[in-house]
Amino acid sequence: MDIATRQAARLAESLRHGQNELLEMIAQGAPLKDTLTKLMYLIEGQSEGVLCSVLLLDDDGVHIRMGAGPNLPPEYMNALDGQEIGPAVGSCGTAMYLKEIVIVSDILTDPLWEPYRHFAAPHGLRACWSSPIYLNKNKILGTFAMYYREVRVPDAEDIKSIGVAAHLAVIAIERTRREEELEIHRHHLTELVNQRTTELSIAKEKAEASNLALSVANLELASALHNLNVTHEELVRRDKLAALGALVAGVAHELNTPIGNGLMVASTLADLTREFRQSYNDGLKRSSLETYMPEAAHASEILQRNLQRAADLVVSFKQIAVDGADYQRSQFALAPFIAETIYPLSAIFKKHHVDLKVEIPRGLEINTYPGLLSQVIVNILNNSLVHAFVDAEQDQQKLLNKQHNHIQIHASLDDVGWLNLSIKDNGIGISPAYLPHIYDPFFTTKLGEGSSGLGLHITHNIITSLLNGKIDVDSSAESGTCFRIRFPL
Repeated sequence: MDIATRQAARLAESLRHGQNELLEMIAQGAPLKDTLTKLMYLIEGQSEGVLCSVLLLDDDGVHIRMGAGPNLPPEYMNALDGQEIGPAVGSCGTAMYLKEIVIVSDILTDPLWEPYRHFAAPHGLRACWSSPIYLNKNKILGTFAMYYREVRVPDAEDIKSIGVAAHLAVIAIERTRREEELEIHRHHLTELVNQRTTELSIAKEKAEASNLALSVANLELASALHNLNVTHEELVRRDKLAALGALVAGVAHELNTPIGNGLMVASTLADLTREFRQSYNDGLKRSSLETYMPEAAHASEILQRNLQRAADLVVSFKQIAVDGADYQRSQFALAPFIAETIYPLSAIFKKHHVDLKVEIPRGLEINTYPGLLSQVIVNILNNSLVHAFVDAEQDQQKLLNKQHNHIQIHASLDDVGWLNLSIKDNGIGISPAYLPHIYDPFFTTKLGEGSSGLGLHITHNIITSLLNGKIDVDSSAESGTCFRIRFPL
């Protein structure tokens, strides 16, 4: 194998390794600027003398915003920020406007750069090739560009690098934008609920005040109560539609990352296998086999992990729409039922130095859905194990007060025949900022660490919709978190 061939093989191996690292960063929710900067360094390592950049298209579809260009002069990048795209706005502004690749071999003579040469010339930039970053055929997210300080046209390897960079960039940008859209949507829902709650409170106060009026005022009270009911029904209808929209967006967002990663790794594995087959046809060497085997194993591992993640998400999504018709109601003793439910969890709680304490009166029998009740208890216990005993200051999984960690389960019947079930831990509590959102679908503080944010959402649906009950939570840093569940028997 000659020097050029070995050099090409090393570059290809470096590119594959860098792609895998980028996919891991995207899957773990790394900041967009860090991901794009890593991508620029990866592509610049494939060709001598190249300087790369990513520019983003503003939400208004007109203005250019800075993305990443770690090795381009900061003065040049700042000059591009805020420019408007158009049919003759350098390479990147034109590529966004025309939605096609723009190749400029000499900035100093190309008419596309006529109004913008003074940006590039002081820094010695001569050639610029820019490719649009597509979300779909009608949506442009930005551009990826390759600069040289010499007059130059792209060859086949350059075109390949442009395609790889644009594909990785769209995965990173789209994930970030989806997360921003979900946050905006969640904030809007909160504002809407607060606004409607205030309106209902004011209407209720006015209705109560009208009770002190004379008999003529009773007619006004009846009308106010009717309007209050109509407003409440409209609020419920809108909130259901909004929640459905958030749920659909969340499902698409959560599945997009593992499926996109799987497709990219599968493509990489196919390229790797094709190169190995060519090497085999030319006469297989030990070095080729040693290169292929670990890369193929690593790619297969990433592919399997992402497909398993997608499969787990599908199972979680199915649980959101849990239907009582799939479960059998029965009469059973509560104490042995809870003992049987928590027994499979005993080993993992013992491993993490968490004691489970159960206080259930003997002889207490209930008539409900054992399958649904078991799912509620397991979801809350798992939530406590993941979140309650973690050192938030250190940002790592570190159990606190190992000898004193405990979770208490207590149950009793009240005077009206409702079951009162409480599950309390002595952990670090839930932040007041997070409490209003713990039942929201896909809300989790463990993004990128295996949590889907569906456990408490499913639990809330089961208790309120299928068991016709209520769930409340009290939490503080001093006393821990207590979930209180009530439902009729």
